[in-house]
Amino acid sequence: MVFADNVDPTHTALSTLVAATPSAIPAVLATPFDAGAASSHGVIVCTDEGPVQRMAGLVEKPDRDETIRLEAECGIANLRLLQGRMRVTPRLLRYLAAVAQTTISEPKFSLALASYARSHRVDVVTNTQPLTDLGVPSPTRELVPGH
Repeated sequence: MVFADNVDPTHTALSTLVAATPSAIPAVLATPFDAGAASSHGVIVCTDEGPVQRMAGLVEKPDRDETIRLEAECGIANLRLLQGRMRVTPRLLRYLAAVAQTTISEPKFSLALASYARSHRVDVVTNTQPLTDLGVPSPTRELVPGH
């Protein structure tokens, strides 16, 4: 499992991800689409229906115009927001290592995953439990300089 800067206060996200899909298939946890939050998340374009879908593409932190385009082209039912929990497989790890060796700058994990999903199955598990994204400032928390 790979974690991003999210906290799971319910402690159910990993078990949801593990139970929903076969262990030999990479899978990501995602939340239902919210256009207002799209600019701070990866937006996953999905195929299939139900609580487990397949990743067809990913747009990293789209601006408002790109979000509107995605909604119109794909439909809200086929969009999810990446939640920062992922099950990796040996094949995916080899792919990510190869991408890292060919990239001059630090590779963006979500974009490398999207590239992998173009030719390999990546499951998308919809989670409705809240996760706290530590990378997004809370409107109720004061920012302290230097911290």
